[in-house]
Amino acid sequence: MPTLSSIPVLTGNDRTNLTAVPEGLLLRGRHRNITIPAEAVARVRAEGTSVAVELRALIGATPTVYRIEGVDGARAVAFAEGVNSLIEPEEQEEEVDGISLVVSDTRKTRWTLGANRRLKWFVLAVLAVTVALAVFGGLTQGAVYPVITVFLTPIIGACFAGSMQELTQSLHARRLRRTGVKEFARPANLPGSYVYQDSTRLNHALIRLGAGPYVEVVYDPADPADWVTLRPGFMERLSRAAGVFTFLCGIGGLALMVLMLSEV
Repeated sequence: MPTLSSIPVLTGNDRTNLTAVPEGLLLRGRHRNITIPAEAVARVRAEGTSVAVELRALIGATPTVYRIEGVDGARAVAFAEGVNSLIEPEEQEEEVDGISLVVSDTRKTRWTLGANRRLKWFVLAVLAVTVALAVFGGLTQGAVYPVITVFLTPIIGACFAGSMQELTQSLHARRLRRTGVKEFARPANLPGSYVYQDSTRLNHALIRLGAGPYVEVVYDPADPADWVTLRPGFMERLSRAAGVFTFLCGIGGLALMVLMLSEV
């Protein structure tokens, strides 16, 4: 009979991998880890270069299926046969809602990925403006112009970039509190870790140190992994103040650069 050590680790597209662990299965991706307890698994199917993990479901409900694509075909067969052989037939006779046992740990939400893209393009724009101003000023105004530009423009850009990141995060959190779905996160196994269920009964993990017996959260119904606490905490208010401060620093730096360049 296969053991966990004899079941291969599957590596698929986009740096995803599927591993058999003592608790069940662990599906790891670039931005999310999904822990699937053994009692939640109905069966594992090898489908050519992909593997499908079908969860147990209540009678009449459609089973949830997690897939990993782009794996080696032989390893896929060995993985499916190994995991299926460890599933106890008598346990499958009991009716279980498998999705309610699964825990999703998301490191980057859709909003976070979008914010990072906007920040990247903003930084590239600042670099392009810096180079253009330095070259133009050097050709028309002499050597002092590009020195001032190269020194001050990145600093000003960093102030505006930091302000944009902090203030848009604050506005996003405010929108979630106004339009999101309220839920209570209950303690998980590790200290400071909690889980809450979305409308599909999938559990989402979060870390909140010193929060007490439960955490009241609000999540985005379009992206349930995107959550904030129901009331803003001290760090969130501090972040908002830092955003306003860095914005004012950017305005001050911009005014200083215009003043210095006007005297060149």
